[in-house]
Amino acid sequence: MAISTAEKAKIRRWMLMAVTNGKGSSGVTIQHIKKFLDSKQGGLSSKAETKLILSRLLETGHLEKTDGKYVIKKSKKKTPDKETKRSKSPLKKPKSTTKNPSKLHKEMNAN
Repeated sequence: MAISTAEKAKIRRWMLMAVTNGKGSSGVTIQHIKKFLDSKQGGLSSKAETKLILSRLLETGHLEKTDGKYVIKKSKKKTPDKETKRSKSPLKKPKSTTKNPSKLHKEMNAN
């Protein structure tokens, strides 16, 4: 019996959760992922779809396998260069130099 897409998404989230909840930054083994999945739903780790989901996570780059352990692949964040920072636009209108209307009214009354 095939697993629905909602079930696949749930398994995928659980696999990512198993890797993030692993102790230490060295990653988790396949046995740890299987044990985590079985704790969520009995017999889930023995299904063929779980292996396909795991391989799909590796292909898409969400997980990475290093030294036989699975880790979350860290995204490379772009650091903004000095050139990419926006400077003040010369097209902006300068602030008006006219006085506040209430100040003008006070000056007229003073005269």
